[in-house]
Amino acid sequence: MNRHFVNTKRLSPAGNEFTKTGRYCQYPKNTALYYEFWDEEKRRCLEGFTTEEGDITITGFHYFYLNYTRIQRVKSTTRPDGTIHSERIEGFPAFYDTDFHYYQAVETCRATGKHLAVLKARRKGFSYKAASMMNRNYFLVRHSKNFVFASLKEYLTGVDAILTKTFEMMAFIDDNTAWSQPRSLDRPMEKTSGYKKRVNGQWVQKGFLSSIAGVSLKDDPEKVKGKAGELIFFEEAGSFPELQDAWAYAMPTMRQGDRTLGTMIAFGTGGTSGSGFECLDELFYHPEAYDCLSFPNEWSDSSLGTECGFFVPIYHILEGFIDADGNSNAESARDFEILERNKKRQGNDPKAYDTYIAEHPFSPEEATLQVSANILNQATLKEQYDRVKVHNLTTLGVPGELVPHNGKVNFQPNWELKPIIRFPHRKGDDITGCVIVYEKPFTQNGEVPDGLYFICHDPYAQDQATSTSLGAAYVLKRPNKYSQPDDMIVASYVGRPATQDIYNYTLFNLASFYNAKIGFENDRGDVIGYAKRFRRLNQLQPQFEMLQNKDLQSKTVDRGFGMHMTEQRKNQGILSYRDWLDCKRGRALDDTFTLNVHKIYDPALLQESMKFNNKGNFDRVMALLVGMYMMQEMYNTTVRPKVTQAHGEWFDRVYDGSFSPQEDDIIGGEVISI
Repeated sequence: MNRHFVNTKRLSPAGNEFTKTGRYCQYPKNTALYYEFWDEEKRRCLEGFTTEEGDITITGFHYFYLNYTRIQRVKSTTRPDGTIHSERIEGFPAFYDTDFHYYQAVETCRATGKHLAVLKARRKGFSYKAASMMNRNYFLVRHSKNFVFASLKEYLTGVDAILTKTFEMMAFIDDNTAWSQPRSLDRPMEKTSGYKKRVNGQWVQKGFLSSIAGVSLKDDPEKVKGKAGELIFFEEAGSFPELQDAWAYAMPTMRQGDRTLGTMIAFGTGGTSGSGFECLDELFYHPEAYDCLSFPNEWSDSSLGTECGFFVPIYHILEGFIDADGNSNAESARDFEILERNKKRQGNDPKAYDTYIAEHPFSPEEATLQVSANILNQATLKEQYDRVKVHNLTTLGVPGELVPHNGKVNFQPNWELKPIIRFPHRKGDDITGCVIVYEKPFTQNGEVPDGLYFICHDPYAQDQATSTSLGAAYVLKRPNKYSQPDDMIVASYVGRPATQDIYNYTLFNLASFYNAKIGFENDRGDVIGYAKRFRRLNQLQPQFEMLQNKDLQSKTVDRGFGMHMTEQRKNQGILSYRDWLDCKRGRALDDTFTLNVHKIYDPALLQESMKFNNKGNFDRVMALLVGMYMMQEMYNTTVRPKVTQAHGEWFDRVYDGSFSPQEDDIIGGEVISI
């Protein structure tokens, strides 16, 4: 996208004439020259325009936008005292380099049968561009159907909404061009060109018969069915919980056989909160899966080599950092925004800083931060995620298998195993998962001390792959006097193998390897049932008593082990998780603090934490919430060397490996450690 444009006023010949004289065409109406002028303008709006020198060619949509669209622009003047006064005026859009690339992308979509997912910084004029594109089709493409879908009606109508802009543009074109159309339907949310004529005693529709319509889905994505359009826009796609379903319903209407008959464009702004943003996030990061045009994700070092949708960072077309020909001074704009960020960072509200970053993003990852729906510190999570990706810190974790032998469990590294390092994982991904060890167990006299480690676990509900839920387990090392550093994740097991028994087999061996108790959500999965069948109840943490907070205690649920996660406990748990992530561990040489979050090297956990909200599926975070409660349950438990007690002959045979397991003790040909 690094192209420098010169003398771009040549791209607005009709608009320049209107600005100068108040008219587009200087020839008398109903003359040959008059009709030739408007025929040529129509051709330019449909086929594109090339300067006389041949150095710049823009698309038809872009030409129509520059020459026939009136928008609110910023006009700045320098006063005698040297201060700058800025105000909004109505005028034609200026040429901007980013707009050029956007319209080229739209043209490519139409030529290749693709659609477009757009993620952008705030106030980049995309509602104006969408309104202009629909008007171009309405006036110049016979029988064209143009739709704009939104989750709520307020995004369609109102003072600054997209349909309001669309119909104001329509009135200007009706008043000032030769393309004016009678309307057979004129409603606040829909307009259709044409007229009714009586034919053989029946009223029939005649004329251009093009239309623009807005549809508010209101939790009913099936409303898009049957609405085949030349153009379909999804407005405020970041606040669109029905987006994926609506997209799926709309796609068949845009295709006939192997031919694509129209273009869908979803665009949204960073900083939008709530679960609705996950849908745009999915379209943007997996464009090919939704028939969208893909682009190299060159916006951050951690994303190099990946593909994404069309992204517009804050430092492109930023007011005050654009030259007279519409070229963005990205470097200066970025420096300016860094200073603005440093100012925001000084405030006492970390959410205000996160919101500013998401609305003024340098990268797609910043734009997709979950802000209001997520109380976690987005900035530090994002910084650590970038650090892990850029410096390849995932290699600090060793994948491998846990193998029981002679009453012990050994860890065998296996670099062929593939951990799940992306959130959310995609359909078709291998989600078997594996154990990752970041730090081997500390031993004293060959034994792991009691109470030094614990496991927090979020089970999944059933064996069949009917959901995207994973089993997630993390081993944490408690603060102690024996082994440093502490208070950190030392191992993990995230995955969904063929059966729950296979998952639980690995989970309990992980507990044996670290001499750790397992704390878990006890309202799903088969952890207790598995422990009973294989005589491993001693490895489960007794049901949490919640002595630290009487309001969180429960007298109605007694499952013996683990905890059930109520909404109140979840809300308190995320507060504890936030505080744990931000807990200071020490001061660095540059006078900054090292935090607990800086000891997390699992990119999927960092991504999941950044995107967390109360409505989505966040297995890793939920496991850590259990961990926060388990820390409190173990607060008065002292870390102490393990004491080996004498066993009877039966126990000796079990633990020295001479015990012969029964058929039920074997899974997939492997012996289960009792």
